[in-house]
Amino acid sequence: MPERLYADIAVPGVPKDTLTYAVPEGLHDRMQPGVRVMVPLGRRLVMGFVVSTHDRMPDFAVKAVQQALDVDPVITPEVMRVCEWVHRYYVCGLGEALKAALPQGMDVDSERQVSLRSDDEQDITRAVGRSRAKASIVEALRTGEVMSEEELRSHVGVKSISAQLRDLAMEGIVQIESVIERPAARPKTVLAVRLLPPWNRSDKISELMEIMEKRAPKQVNIIAQLWKQYREGETTVQMSALVRAARASSAQVRALEEKDIVEVLEEEVTREWQVRYAEKRKSITLTAAQRAALDAVNAAVDEGSHRGMLLYGVTGSGKTQVYIEAITHVLEKGKNALVLVPEISLTPQFVYRFRQAFGGDVAVMHSRMSVGERYDAWRLLMAGEYRVVVGVRSAVFAPVRDIGLIVVDEEQEGSYKQSDIQPRYNGRDVAVMRGWFEGAPVLLGSATPSLESWQNALSGKYALLRLDERIDNARLPEIRMVDMTEERKQRGTQGAFSHALIEAIRERIARKEASIVLHNRRGFAPHLECRDCGFVRECDNCSIALVFHKDRSYLRCHYCGAAEKAPVICPQCGGTDLDPVGTGTQRVEEDLQAALPEARILRMDSDTTRRKGSHDLMLTALREGEVDVLLGTQMVAKGLDFETVTLVGVVAAEQSLLLPDFRSSERTAQLLTQVAGRSGRGAQSGTVMLQAARPEHPVFDYVRKNEYLGFLRDEIASRRDLGYPPFSRLVLLTFSGEREEHVRDAANLYHTALKKAGSFFRMYPPQPALLSRINRRYRFHLLMRIEKNRDTDGRRLGAALAFASEYQLRHAKSRSVHIAIDVDPQYMM
Repeated sequence: MPERLYADIAVPGVPKDTLTYAVPEGLHDRMQPGVRVMVPLGRRLVMGFVVSTHDRMPDFAVKAVQQALDVDPVITPEVMRVCEWVHRYYVCGLGEALKAALPQGMDVDSERQVSLRSDDEQDITRAVGRSRAKASIVEALRTGEVMSEEELRSHVGVKSISAQLRDLAMEGIVQIESVIERPAARPKTVLAVRLLPPWNRSDKISELMEIMEKRAPKQVNIIAQLWKQYREGETTVQMSALVRAARASSAQVRALEEKDIVEVLEEEVTREWQVRYAEKRKSITLTAAQRAALDAVNAAVDEGSHRGMLLYGVTGSGKTQVYIEAITHVLEKGKNALVLVPEISLTPQFVYRFRQAFGGDVAVMHSRMSVGERYDAWRLLMAGEYRVVVGVRSAVFAPVRDIGLIVVDEEQEGSYKQSDIQPRYNGRDVAVMRGWFEGAPVLLGSATPSLESWQNALSGKYALLRLDERIDNARLPEIRMVDMTEERKQRGTQGAFSHALIEAIRERIARKEASIVLHNRRGFAPHLECRDCGFVRECDNCSIALVFHKDRSYLRCHYCGAAEKAPVICPQCGGTDLDPVGTGTQRVEEDLQAALPEARILRMDSDTTRRKGSHDLMLTALREGEVDVLLGTQMVAKGLDFETVTLVGVVAAEQSLLLPDFRSSERTAQLLTQVAGRSGRGAQSGTVMLQAARPEHPVFDYVRKNEYLGFLRDEIASRRDLGYPPFSRLVLLTFSGEREEHVRDAANLYHTALKKAGSFFRMYPPQPALLSRINRRYRFHLLMRIEKNRDTDGRRLGAALAFASEYQLRHAKSRSVHIAIDVDPQYMM
């Protein structure tokens, strides 16, 4: 090691790629890429990641690394390469990309704590002067209590006390220390008990129990239980289990500890997400098409090099079984596998099938797990305890070593795109790049492929594998359109339902078959409207109406979360005729229950699935025949495989077509095709009924005829003519801030700078976002469209945005505007 060592550290939230710090001699051996460290940044200590080390002395003054948080790297070299690509392609900070690779709760923060250093009244009077804020700070600290800067700021009642604290510290009145807080994610420990020598020998234990039998019978029970477990090979027993089995108390265990008979120690335990969902195992015989697809995947695995493959299979064609058989082959070759699914609601069925096949080798990673469960899954993966990972978007960064295959199920799903925080990455595309870096094939599966992946298959970039028929000779469902405009004129409707759909559900209930009803809007109604004056209550924080939830009679904003009691009297005119307008899942449930009082209805949306394990419990109820109708949002549309479901109904099938987005037709075709595929997966044929007020829309023809590939053909031709993705790359810049004029000015400055930065893209003038205000922040959009062949690796984009950022900083009147860069955006809201 050189005498002087410097480390380049990536810090989340810092625009620069890395910052350089000096490494104290005692930390030289710990400075490996992927290790977390605490470094000074301004007045605080912050967490960063070691990227590289060197002995070149910088030509500027540097601060020193304060602490290494890890003995070994927490980010593997393979994941480090993926994060560096995410940083470049998505134009985000390297620190943000590296932070995204860790499970929630592993980030470490520090807190500035302040204490009174001097009690000399003359010194204090001189230092405080006429400052009320300084006097209030000293007064709060006179109790001798150490207080955080945030607590002091709240006590003083001003926005910032940094300057006052600095002055008092320089005068020697207060002492300020940065204290590192414990991370939320850490190993869980429980108390465990073990017999101490020589009492773990049969002769000694018998002698001991004979002596104590009359004086301490409860303690004898404890010793007997420990001895029993010891003979069965368990050297320690958890305290809670021990006192329960021995019908004793922890105080009696502590008494034995004082006698040096037992030892009480802390023992790490693993928290694991459990799946209660179950089904009988079936013997599987692959179809010829499944076998051909599997042979192609296995050949790519054997070749040991990266290859992208798109597995197109109609709903019910057995894609999941192909995944399982391919992963079996991967494990036999001594390699490991990573499987991504788009929705938490799909995880229970997926996990069950994978654990059925691979037992305890399967790790689960998704956001509904507790912080501890995710951390334990991650650290056991780091230790090589698991060989197969099943998880949602963030699992693409899982520390799986020696990957032999990556699977992305339902690859078209927009939920693979992280759109709310940095880095704004697409898990599917990151998975493809991870396969490239690790020399592993990537299998993308879908019954409704995205236009991007289909075009990659047509151009030869991906190998195309096809499953064109359902397994067990099951037929695709018959799909019928119900014209709701005509239905209302001729027969009337039963709330949100046509008479035809109600009768079809009633028939299924009589035959003890199940139905699924899709309505992709939660709540009872999109808004509450006064019939007298037209008043609609909007969110105070966002430019959108509050959604009415009838079950608790409240209004809620689905963007910022603000909620309030629904009014009984119009706050504008005093009228009492307040009417819910539109339809949400709660209203659909009410309408269905009114039409079919005998029906057992289960509603599945984000309001009813907040509790941990709720998806699993609901799907189990449907599997076990306890539910007649599963009603829900898009979470009921994908991945569900129930042989009893023979009817699918869709309420307001045209709803997603009304969104101002060039992808609206694609998303509608995908959603309807996917939900239609839930019907008729068993011996009984299936039926699908699509209710729509505009049944003449061309998308419905493709869906009704089961011609999704025909839709892809025509939509690709249209996108090519218009120059939209997949034939170009979009970049959406979102400017947000508390003052509308500052946000508008920042967007205009960026627009001016980008016009100077290059001509390899087209750009549209800044416009207010469709949702022009969210959470009290005004929003403007600036959209760029880049021809892929003019910037194949994104370097020109990165340079142009860097130039624009510097230009904006030099000329902006305010620096309070936040700028978010979204490469390949999925939504334009």
